[in-house]
Amino acid sequence: MSVPISGIWPCDEGSFLRDQARGGLTVRKWCRRHRLREPAFYWWRRQLARRDAETTFVPVRVTEDRSADGGGRIEIVLGGGRRIGVCGPVDRQTLADVLAVLEASPC
Repeated sequence: MSVPISGIWPCDEGSFLRDQARGGLTVRKWCRRHRLREPAFYWWRRQLARRDAETTFVPVRVTEDRSADGGGRIEIVLGGGRRIGVCGPVDRQTLADVLAVLEASPC
């Protein structure tokens, strides 16, 4: 659960960091003005930088659908080169749950 810090929520996606940078104030002065403890500012800055560093995009190659039933097929390449093929319609949440388990397990 997110806990507000002097009216600043972590789900603001770093808008307070951009606000501080654009405002021209030092971090210390900005924190005083917004009643935010300076260590909390730096903590959020590290957390958001770490999260952004972990966000990756993967290449997607779209090919012609050659399946006989037209249900479609996708192949997902996991870390370590492991591959999983998915055929036909699949519930999005179920697929997300399966991929989370596979990515977390050292197979």
